[in-house]
Amino acid sequence: MNKISVLLLVSLVILPGFIVTGCSLLPNTSLEILQYSLEKTVVEGELAAQITGVAHNDGSARLEYAEIIGDFYSQDDTLLATGFAKTISEGESFTLDPGEIWEFTISYSSLARDVHPSLNILNWDLEIDILGARIVGEAENNGDVVLSFAEITGTFYDAEEEELASGTVTTTGLGVGEIWQYTISYPAPNFEDVDQVKVEVTNTDYEPEPTQNVDHATVEVGALRGSTIMP
Repeated sequence: MNKISVLLLVSLVILPGFIVTGCSLLPNTSLEILQYSLEKTVVEGELAAQITGVAHNDGSARLEYAEIIGDFYSQDDTLLATGFAKTISEGESFTLDPGEIWEFTISYSSLARDVHPSLNILNWDLEIDILGARIVGEAENNGDVVLSFAEITGTFYDAEEEELASGTVTTTGLGVGEIWQYTISYPAPNFEDVDQVKVEVTNTDYEPEPTQNVDHATVEVGALRGSTIMP
């Protein structure tokens, strides 16, 4: 067997804990959620909710980092909040060897996790007809909590980019992932001069949903980072 044949044979060998993808060797990272449940308890007179569950490293690589995403819903399936369980305990990270079990907890509490209220403007368009000028568009709650209040401001300009007027539109109770179809009307009579517009988010606010509004929850595996287990 010549040297070229030997090199080709070696390149096809799968090392322990790795799978071959093209010319790259990647750790075979995997995490299986075996079970989970939503629990409600009274702690010091206050109602608390949390997701508890069990996950299993069913891959061939040690997990240096793993996270599980938990979504909390109301009875009408409104997504109230999103939380995370991570392989970090008391500020220190821990690993999960192949076959190891992880008992995780995701708390529903604005004090126990970071919250990220956010509103993303997806699109907008200028419409002009005999009735006037208006901005129509869509915005999405791309944060992880229900927005109790959101405000969008539209500014109208003429062809020379001189500002003519501005208007605002607001909404309340915008659920996580929910799309808001908004309309901002031009607030003056000289709408024939409107040539272009600009739209921006000018205010957002949130109030943590009462724990009693939590009705059910779902979980899914988030980010994973693994390394090879050498024999």
